[in-house]
Amino acid sequence: MTPPPSQDRLSQPLPTEVRESLTFLELLHFEIALRMNREPLKAVWTQVQRHVGAIAIRFLTRRLVRDHGFEHVEDAFRRGSILFVANHRTYFDMFVVSSLLHRRLRGRRRLYFPVVGQYYYQSVVGMLLNHFVASWSMFPPLFALPRHGVSDRYALDLLCDLCARGPGTILGIHPEGGRNLDPDPYSFMRFQPGAGKIIHAAGPIVIPVFIAGLNTNIGEQVSGNWRGGDTVRVWFGAPVDISAHLALPPKGSTYKGIVDTVMDRVRLLGEEDRVLYT
Repeated sequence: MTPPPSQDRLSQPLPTEVRESLTFLELLHFEIALRMNREPLKAVWTQVQRHVGAIAIRFLTRRLVRDHGFEHVEDAFRRGSILFVANHRTYFDMFVVSSLLHRRLRGRRRLYFPVVGQYYYQSVVGMLLNHFVASWSMFPPLFALPRHGVSDRYALDLLCDLCARGPGTILGIHPEGGRNLDPDPYSFMRFQPGAGKIIHAAGPIVIPVFIAGLNTNIGEQVSGNWRGGDTVRVWFGAPVDISAHLALPPKGSTYKGIVDTVMDRVRLLGEEDRVLYT
């Protein structure tokens, strides 16, 4: 269900307190991204993603990518907003996922991938990447810094609004909060509770995702498509039943319990990958 206008932060200007918590460049990027993610511009950028970005990613990875469980995505897509909860190994994880979504789903869709603002929203290069590579879908930013507490709370509320919009709205989030650089692809970092707050507040369809095989070096990843690189595996699990958690009060322990439950499912997908590919 689309949130009422009073709760639809996407259509409203950034609050004064959020603006005051950001530096000039952070504010500039945030305001541009906010505008680009409003209709009708969001529809335009979605078509750019579909006809340019998704095709380019497919061309550069088509010999390597193998996906499992996409039927869970197709079924959920017809029923409500989807929140992908995934492990995080490289900067390219959600680009591969978005390529699959644009090529294989039929119907209106809007993609949003919140990112760590400490890089993407604090540099001109990050802004250019969001524009030219992600078509402004790296939105909203989460800085996870003390002075950005107001901004991060606003971003979480905005994500809750988006998750309540119903079929066609798709979000992807990494509860680890940053890239896991451990050489073991089946390891995980400490989980952040923000995803649990979003799930508890908005009740989207939660799909666990495990991604493995991507190279952190973009040049090696691209060349591997022709020279023979690691198989890139994307596992989509069945929606996670979090109904028991939704009955609990909205507080930190509840959010942590939700994230732990979902990431346990991501771990299980990783174990399936381990059995099949190692």
